[in-house]
Amino acid sequence: MKRAKAYASLRQLCCLGLSRELLIPELLRTLHAFISSENNVFTGVDEQVLPTYVIPEYVIPEVVETLKSEWNRLYVKPFHARAYDWYRNHRMMTDVRILDERFYQSDLYHVVFRPYNQHYRLQAMLWKHDAAVGTLSLTRSKYQQPFSTEDAQQLMRLLPYLEHGLRSQGETITDYVESGKTGLVILTRKGQVFHLNDSARTLLFLATYGAVPVGLERASLAVALPPALQQLCANLDGIFQGWEAPPPSFSHTNGSGRFVFRAYWLQSPTVYLEPETQGYSPGKDGLIGVVIEHQEPLRLQLQRKLQVWRLSPREQEVGLALAEGLSQATIAARLNVSIQTVMTYVRRLYAKLEVHNRAELLDKLRHDVSTSASRSSIAK
Repeated sequence: MKRAKAYASLRQLCCLGLSRELLIPELLRTLHAFISSENNVFTGVDEQVLPTYVIPEYVIPEVVETLKSEWNRLYVKPFHARAYDWYRNHRMMTDVRILDERFYQSDLYHVVFRPYNQHYRLQAMLWKHDAAVGTLSLTRSKYQQPFSTEDAQQLMRLLPYLEHGLRSQGETITDYVESGKTGLVILTRKGQVFHLNDSARTLLFLATYGAVPVGLERASLAVALPPALQQLCANLDGIFQGWEAPPPSFSHTNGSGRFVFRAYWLQSPTVYLEPETQGYSPGKDGLIGVVIEHQEPLRLQLQRKLQVWRLSPREQEVGLALAEGLSQATIAARLNVSIQTVMTYVRRLYAKLEVHNRAELLDKLRHDVSTSASRSSIAK
């Protein structure tokens, strides 16, 4: 993705009205194409610029556990005092050694930064209504080049849109679609965890917290089973025994999206057939599988998929607006252009995507992205 297209994509993301838990991870990934980086991270801060939560591109459980238990030792007060003074007068930091010239010999670097391969950092403070809300950190490994002055200028150019995205929360999101992320938890009949895979651990964590708290007792990646998950096991067992019980499924929505839980028998309980115990089922045997499916807002998925085709930034904006059901008059007002200009963009968009109307556009974006994109690229 070229820088101009990445810039347009980031601006669009910031106007979708997403929660911070959905917006920030998408921004961290998209920023790679705008400024060469990897393992980017956002750290929320309080009024004293003290970290309160972290949203990384991925979680290393051992690092989070160490932060929880040794936070006061790792994040020393002199380091924070210098950070507080620096950000009162600067928007950006291009070298963390500004705060500590021996930073690369510190425990904070070796325990937290090195496992994530974060050697060079380009950090910017983001503000919301004149109050600091967090630092955005772009990172590179020690085998890459340090961030340049041009990189810092490009990030500075983007900051107003990122701050707008954090301030702007649109209407309540109701249209969710599958993100493709699933996990499996295996529980006993009584609702105790027997096994879970890594994706299930992550999804349970996101369903519980939405972000990674810093320096707090609850910052643990130990499995936090929602009571409703144990209730699923009870519902499934009740149905098995012929009782009146609710369906063994439920959904939970927070800032990280919607999480759908469905319970199934993996190993049915034993049922005795002897006359004196016929129909009796002991409560200790039987295994239950709970599948966790993650869902994300439709608008986010559509915005992401529009990047597949060779569309101009304006064509992407029009395509997203059409997929959201907006009229051409509304789109013209949103983009501050004439209806005739919008009609021109619509014709170009339909031609490139080989569709003829809004319904075909939405269907292609949701179901036929990879095939159509290949065909479009070959044609060009």
